[in-house]
Amino acid sequence: MGQNGFKGMTKMVKQKDILNTVKNIKGETENKEENSLKQAPKKIQEAVKSSSEKKSGIAVKACISYESMTSNVKKRDFLIRRIIQSKSDYFIDGIALDINAPRVVKVSQITCIEDLSNKMLYSDPYLYLQNVLGIEVEESYLPEPMSDFAKAINETGAEATVLMYLVSIDNKRTAKERMAVLKYIRERLPHLDYKDEQMNDYLISLAPDDESFSMAFHRCLKKGKLVVEPLLQAVLNVITADGVVHEKERAFLAKLIDWLKQDGYEIDTVS
Repeated sequence: MGQNGFKGMTKMVKQKDILNTVKNIKGETENKEENSLKQAPKKIQEAVKSSSEKKSGIAVKACISYESMTSNVKKRDFLIRRIIQSKSDYFIDGIALDINAPRVVKVSQITCIEDLSNKMLYSDPYLYLQNVLGIEVEESYLPEPMSDFAKAINETGAEATVLMYLVSIDNKRTAKERMAVLKYIRERLPHLDYKDEQMNDYLISLAPDDESFSMAFHRCLKKGKLVVEPLLQAVLNVITADGVVHEKERAFLAKLIDWLKQDGYEIDTVS
């Protein structure tokens, strides 16, 4: 990859524009579905009105058992997209896969979460947030410190989502491409002592849809050149890992470079 360098940000491409573009690349129609938070019951909407986004673009599948607002016990497979924190609790915002509908779940009402990558059960949902999703949970909820694996997910989760979205953009998920993602994370965080098997299982569990990707890439852009520069090289490594560059991968790379130029990065040539 040849570059003139990165000047720094002048303006940030909008998440909505990223979402619409990747849908066009994949040949999908624009999703008119409202944000899941808007479709949540009024009590939850009010509770998270003054909340802050803890993490977005997660794209992890999990089976969640929880008590609904009507006091019914639900058990659903979720695609977790983001975590919201209010003064009183955390909320999981995502898609209930069995009914293909957006849902917001209050974490304190969760009785059990199953990590679908290894079938491990968590009766403490806050432990799942920290140990599997890399969310920095406050001591009042979970005094246990983060493991090195959780720190790695906390630091590179958005980048992993972006890269694993690219891995599946041609409707194939090859081991060689996933190994390129695994290598990227290891090189980004050489000081952390985690097992590659753990990270590989995490990457397998990622199921980035268009919405999750747009959230994750937007987060990467906010981090600036120290993340964006190696991420662009990782994109090239993933695209070429299996020896075949798919047309959708070429289109994705071209648009990614366009987004970076919009954000003020100078990119000369990519080879």
